[in-house]
Amino acid sequence: MEFPLSNAEEAVGEKLVCIYELVTEKIGLKGRLELAVKTGISMSQAVEVDDSDELIQKFKHAANAIYDAYYGKTTS
Repeated sequence: MEFPLSNAEEAVGEKLVCIYELVTEKIGLKGRLELAVKTGISMSQAVEVDDSDELIQKFKHAANAIYDAYYGKTTS
């Protein structure tokens, strides 16, 4: 599963929250909780954190790992 995000400048934490929303939509609350555990940042904290490239990559990697665990390996 790929988590597409635009390169446009967005509000603080918007990309991280978007990843949270995608994981919640595709996997549910259990996936959302796993994302918090893997990243060390809860959804409420993600709203307040700057969307640094490092954090975005960390979230995307964790989200893909969670998706793979539920639905099998992604092709990305």
